[in-house]
Amino acid sequence: MRFVGLLVPLCLPATLASAQWDASTQEGTSTTATTAPTPPPAPSDQMVSATPYPAVEQPQEEKGLEVGFTWGLSIGVPIILNVPKEAVRPGANINFFGGADFGWFVIGGDAGLQWNPIDLANVPTVVNGGRHPLTRIYLSLPEVRFQVPDLKVVLPYITGAFDMNFWNFAETTVGCGYWYCSQYSVYRFTPGFTGKAGLGFHIKGGVYIDAGFQYSFTGKGNFFDQTGWWLAPYVGVLVRRR
Repeated sequence: MRFVGLLVPLCLPATLASAQWDASTQEGTSTTATTAPTPPPAPSDQMVSATPYPAVEQPQEEKGLEVGFTWGLSIGVPIILNVPKEAVRPGANINFFGGADFGWFVIGGDAGLQWNPIDLANVPTVVNGGRHPLTRIYLSLPEVRFQVPDLKVVLPYITGAFDMNFWNFAETTVGCGYWYCSQYSVYRFTPGFTGKAGLGFHIKGGVYIDAGFQYSFTGKGNFFDQTGWWLAPYVGVLVRRR
């Protein structure tokens, strides 16, 4: 009896543990270890894409209108058209041109000196006449030149300008100062217009050989009592700096 009484307390914990094991293995329960649930996908704005995005192009700065400088020096042969050829001979003209170069057009001005020999011996109304130069000092302002700048070999252009002409032909006067008197030539004004058409033949860099024709007109003024025209082929050097 003593042995039985000792055995009952020892078996009671084992019975309780067996009951708990049976309850955990009933139908609908599992003894397999469970895994952690998969986290939901990240929002679309936080997802990392393996495809690289195209590089962001920086806005290009807009270029303004490029302005250069063009200048030229030429020598021409003016031939007056509406006069007797035996009295008025072909002459010479020295011309300087300069202006702001905007690519397709140039705005500038001209200055120069022109003279034509007049043979008075061939004028019937003049007795004992010799040869005297008809001289023109002029300023052309403004002159507008239209050109084709993108050609590699030649630079074609046309121009138009208003002329301020100052003429002299054997006319002098005497001017006196405080101590002395001197004789000087008298120049008289006439308005006019000049148009040119030419080609610049590219040499190197911005240097061109310039050749063309000039057609000029002069109106009535303090020197002429009628209009006049002349043609002048010319050749020179043209320089463009861009």
